[in-house]
Amino acid sequence: MSLIRASWLGRRGIAAVLAAVALVAFAGCGQSPAPAPPAAPESPPAPPAADPALSRLFSRIAGLPDRTPPAGPDWTSEPAWKAFTEETGRNWEAFDRAVLGPMKDWAGRELEDARRDTTTLFYPFGGPDFVTSDALFPGAVETVLMGLEPVGNLPDLDRATAKRREEFFADMGELTAGFLKRGYFITKDMNEIYSRGRVDGALPVVAYFLARQGYGIVEVKRLVPAGDGGWTETPYERAARRPRRPYGVKIVCLKPGETTARNVYYFCCDVENKAFRTDAPLYRLFAGFGRLTTFVKSGSYLLHWGNFSTLRRFILDRSLYVLQDDTAVPYRFFVDEGWDIRLYGRYGKPVSDFTNVEQADLRQAYEAPSTGVLPLPFHFGYHWRSQVDNLLLAKRPHRPDKVPSGR
Repeated sequence: MSLIRASWLGRRGIAAVLAAVALVAFAGCGQSPAPAPPAAPESPPAPPAADPALSRLFSRIAGLPDRTPPAGPDWTSEPAWKAFTEETGRNWEAFDRAVLGPMKDWAGRELEDARRDTTTLFYPFGGPDFVTSDALFPGAVETVLMGLEPVGNLPDLDRATAKRREEFFADMGELTAGFLKRGYFITKDMNEIYSRGRVDGALPVVAYFLARQGYGIVEVKRLVPAGDGGWTETPYERAARRPRRPYGVKIVCLKPGETTARNVYYFCCDVENKAFRTDAPLYRLFAGFGRLTTFVKSGSYLLHWGNFSTLRRFILDRSLYVLQDDTAVPYRFFVDEGWDIRLYGRYGKPVSDFTNVEQADLRQAYEAPSTGVLPLPFHFGYHWRSQVDNLLLAKRPHRPDKVPSGR
């Protein structure tokens, strides 16, 4: 085709288009065409639902009546379970009256800003103590618990013999009674109970606290490091043997009256420098959690020492707030880096189990009238006998170049 012919056809095509546009414009002066029917709105995803069997198991582990109709054998009339429900019920009521209730009231007043800003509650050295974290930060979407104790397995109570159930509830009663009396777990005592093989690791203890706090359970998943440096998540199955640390479990749960699921993690892990390196899968996993507040109590003063400096630096670099007693990050780090600090309770000399960890600068701050130390209306931690308890709330300084990142 010649250039002239192509130009002519182009002019002819343009004229046709203009004529069509004019026709449409003319038609628009009369009746408008019917509008296209609106697209059907997409249905929102269904909210997660609690698994009846899991929720029932968690409730029975906690000595609570079934919230759903029982399925399978009903052994709740057995004397061992009845004795456990009565004993743990009394212990829980005493704990709630002396510690949990006052703690919730105090946190509602003193942690309002921290609660609003917190998505992840990071709780090193607390073991399976979900109840304290939930009382202090009930709005946390992610709660990260950790300890040296194994994850273990949930008990198969329906298939167990009556004798095996009796042994399980005797050990669960012993383990939880100690915590409800002191407000913290003693690793040596926990491991001695776990070694009997009846309460298999920390998972049943987390289950106890979740049920006591009224949570419904959606699902449970295992977590292990993957070959590419990430983590693999698989549906819960009974583990025949324990993996090598670090490994963990994720419990997807529903808070009473809500439809948005929350995640509670427990990791069996070593967070000493030699294991908790900045290139390690566990460090990278923790670094992915966003809007993080760290809480530490009864932490064996490990964060005072150089061999836990990586975790200490992680807490200082990535936390929006830190709530802790004197067993955690030494006071001087917050002062030197310009954190906003509030002190609560009374500072006492560390208990005799720990030496060379007394903080003269923290004692001086507590004794200075200008500090404005505020009361602490509950007791927990290593001074549970003397009830000389302390808490420090630190808010990170506003430095735009140091804002913690995360998912």
